[in-house]
Amino acid sequence: MRLLLYILAFAEGMTVLGFEVVVSRLLAPFFGGSLYVITAVLGVTMLALLFGYFLGGRLSDNGSTLKRILIFQIIASLLLILSPIIAKLCLQLSLQLGLIGGVLFSCFILLGPALILLGAISPQLIHFLNKTDVNAGKASGNIYAISTLGGVLAVFTIGLICIPAFGVKKSCILFGLITILPSIISLIKDRFIKQSVLSVILFLVSCGTLISFKTDQIAQGNTLLYESDGLLGKLLVKESNNGFTMLINNDILQSFVIKENHISGMPYSHVIGTLASLNLKKNRKNAVVIGVAAGSLIQELIELGYSKIFGVDIDNRTQYVAEKYFGLNPEKYTFVNDDGRHFFNTTNELFDVIILDVSSGEDQPYHLYTKEAFELYASKLIPTGIIIVNVVDLTDMNDAVVVSRVGDGMFEAGLTTLLLKNIYPSNIGPDRMEHYAQEKIIIGSKGDFTQIEEDINDLNPCCISTRFNTAIKKDLFSMSYQKTSKMFESFTDDCPEMEQLNYERTKILRTQFLHPK
Repeated sequence: MRLLLYILAFAEGMTVLGFEVVVSRLLAPFFGGSLYVITAVLGVTMLALLFGYFLGGRLSDNGSTLKRILIFQIIASLLLILSPIIAKLCLQLSLQLGLIGGVLFSCFILLGPALILLGAISPQLIHFLNKTDVNAGKASGNIYAISTLGGVLAVFTIGLICIPAFGVKKSCILFGLITILPSIISLIKDRFIKQSVLSVILFLVSCGTLISFKTDQIAQGNTLLYESDGLLGKLLVKESNNGFTMLINNDILQSFVIKENHISGMPYSHVIGTLASLNLKKNRKNAVVIGVAAGSLIQELIELGYSKIFGVDIDNRTQYVAEKYFGLNPEKYTFVNDDGRHFFNTTNELFDVIILDVSSGEDQPYHLYTKEAFELYASKLIPTGIIIVNVVDLTDMNDAVVVSRVGDGMFEAGLTTLLLKNIYPSNIGPDRMEHYAQEKIIIGSKGDFTQIEEDINDLNPCCISTRFNTAIKKDLFSMSYQKTSKMFESFTDDCPEMEQLNYERTKILRTQFLHPK
């Protein structure tokens, strides 16, 4: 009897912490991995467990049964298995509730019912253990210790091994099966309704079949070359019928290149390549790109003759993807698996150009865009070096507060700061994403941009064909706005406001373009 109670405590702890990790990953494609997501997951978890502990205490007083505990665990494990399906149904609706409201609503739906049931298990287990001549203090200590041990094991296993290796959906099935089996075995042993147990097993098999259904069968016209769930969400590489290879992160198109020659089909990458060519040829030595994606920006730097190039990305899958599917030559650059801020804090290199182009789906990590971050970047530039920053923001400059505040941070860090004019034509219609939000490119220098390479023939062939790029080479200042004073308060490490300000752009992207009505 005691052994079964301890096994159930262990399974309960695994399920609770498994839910927390899984739900944070399910929310990421819609709300990012921001402070709001972490706060909501932890807050709703504690609130649900509060109600669960209260319920479990009342049930213990009113004559708790082992069968009820087993059923609670089975329902919670089934909800873990079903959580990816439930997330699809509720997350799109939650976008209409704003960032904070949407995150809280999603957490209550995904976490609330299951964690209330799981919270009710521990008090009942303590009640039963106390009946086996174990005093109340020791019983509660044993149950909570074993439950916590199960939770610790779940966090490290599901977060560091299962999700990177198998993805979120299969990890849910795996942990659901592990935590449901002790209860099912106990019910069968007690000759509980075997038909119900058989139905549960058939249901799990059906779920496994559905999960193994390939995404490329859903997306007509595209062939799926690669699929992986990992640190920053789901990465897909697809090949289209019209000759493009696409990199997709959390349902957002990150990059696409022409399969034949690996040239990027995204205009902003060629604009950034043009800006990198402003460095005098003698200054094209050290370069770093924060955010590798498909490696298109690294390829631009290689073509411009930079001799030592670093590609820094916290998600090491990008190295494999860029080299295998997008033609990036591993001998022409050095991949560094690291966070951008940490890389600059630990490197002794000085750079001729720093390129910041970081996003997980549409989520741009705020700690890379603060005033303190730009002070760090500036300290790693040579006196004539330049920093190029890509910020995705609303197209209308009256609403583009994020890019303005990022520019303010660069200006406050002592950099001469220029905001490039819109890189897309002004007549783009509402059927295109660029009509609402687009890449905004900011360039900064410790100098005054007087020592720049103006030779148009110095451009990469993929860049020289575009009038916008040649105009940048001819007269950088006429193609940009120079910041001479702060308009707003810079983003700082202490206050992550960028996450909430970016939500309006995220909402447009999710509701109008990914899931049109």
